[in-house]
Amino acid sequence: MKSLQHKYIFILILIVQVIINSCSRSGYRLNVFRGYHDSPVGVDSLVIAKSDSIIKYLFVDFSSERKANEFAREAQIELSSADSTWKLIRINRDSTNRFMVSSADSIEKPQQEFSLAVKKILSRLEIAERRFQQSIKLNPFLLRSTDGLAQTYILRAQIEKPEIYYAMAAAILLDLVQNEKSEHTLFYRLGECYFQLGKWDEAFSNYHQAEKIFVGTKSFAKTGFFENRSEDFHKIELLFNYLYSQAVCLARMYQADQALTIIKRAKDMAPNMDLRKIAERFEDWINWDRGNIYTAEQKNQVLSLINEKNYLDASVKFEALKSQLSDSFAIAEIEWRIAGLEFRYLNKKEQACDRLLNIIENYHNFSYYPNRATIDFDTYLNDCGVMHYHLGMEFIEKTNYKQAQKYLERGSKLEWYGRHKCQLELAKLSRHDPQTSLTLIDQVLTTDSSLTEQEKLTALEIKLVALKKLGSNHRNEAKQVYDEIRELQNKHNSNK
Repeated sequence: MKSLQHKYIFILILIVQVIINSCSRSGYRLNVFRGYHDSPVGVDSLVIAKSDSIIKYLFVDFSSERKANEFAREAQIELSSADSTWKLIRINRDSTNRFMVSSADSIEKPQQEFSLAVKKILSRLEIAERRFQQSIKLNPFLLRSTDGLAQTYILRAQIEKPEIYYAMAAAILLDLVQNEKSEHTLFYRLGECYFQLGKWDEAFSNYHQAEKIFVGTKSFAKTGFFENRSEDFHKIELLFNYLYSQAVCLARMYQADQALTIIKRAKDMAPNMDLRKIAERFEDWINWDRGNIYTAEQKNQVLSLINEKNYLDASVKFEALKSQLSDSFAIAEIEWRIAGLEFRYLNKKEQACDRLLNIIENYHNFSYYPNRATIDFDTYLNDCGVMHYHLGMEFIEKTNYKQAQKYLERGSKLEWYGRHKCQLELAKLSRHDPQTSLTLIDQVLTTDSSLTEQEKLTALEIKLVALKKLGSNHRNEAKQVYDEIRELQNKHNSNK
């Protein structure tokens, strides 16, 4: 219907132009300066006025076109500068926060520098916005100006008032894609705007349309597209982004099966291992609780509480989440996270050790951990050992040797990397029982190859004391241990 209307308008314009030209030859004069035509006989002046306005709308004179291009060029310079500066200060800010020491000066100075840089970026974006608008006013058909204005709003949305500027960018892009139906990048940017606004369905539709247009291009469909990945890296990466974005939208709409289907496609055609790992991590995230995306989201929300140091609230919410889980590995992970909070922040160290030991006892028979399991068994095992060792040492400091022995013995029975530390401390506690002490030390010296030089020296000294207490029957062995101690001490002194 619209194409017919355009056709009739074009025919009307031609007819009116013929009439005007005919009338001009007949003595009628076009009054440019007054903005209207002297109406020729038989032609309605309203028809002429309408045709005049249509001509002005459809055709841009050379002077306006040149000025529009100049404004667009100036705007693009400002936009590019703002974009590169924004990327740079975000990288610098992240690295500064990561290695920042906790002093007032070290925190305040980077914040001031960041705020100043943001002001400069916003100033450039305001200039870019004005120039793009001036360009569009002179030439409404200049794509780079309209698209540039949308990109200006998108960048500004990353800095301030996202709900306003993403909506403004979306409005522009929505109008653009009606006329530029072959530009897949426009559909992708529109999808990004909708995604940031939380409109998952609209975002998915535009990501899908971007993919559909892209795979239909001649550039994509050329022979041997996937044969030379180095040459086609950019195109494959682009397609990966389109697919990955669709999968994320589907996950936000809790459509796990559809999301997994698309993310598998993205994973299989990823142009490098980094992108493949991104797809795999997202796939594992969906499968974390057997495709229950709601519980995976809940876990992320509780993790954000930990980042905000709301440890007690996080622990309570993890307990509530645990009851909603159906996957045993997911339950184990949540138990492990609760144990970590209890031990480090909530002063429930004995409870944390019991909780983590229960995980070890219940899950040690599993021969493998699936990819969807964020944490593997060795992590649980080592953390459990560390907790028992440190709690045992705390009880030693409090001279509560009975409790110390309890947790050190439990830690010594676990196959974790620091098992010998528990055995050494138990041997010290057992000096009144030389045979037990000797048995523990022999286990350390014969089964553990990860001893430090100092730990080995300590173990030998404990063994020497135990052998002496056992009497003359162990004199020769005691002499050998003594010689070994002297050798280690001399080696240590020579290395100083």
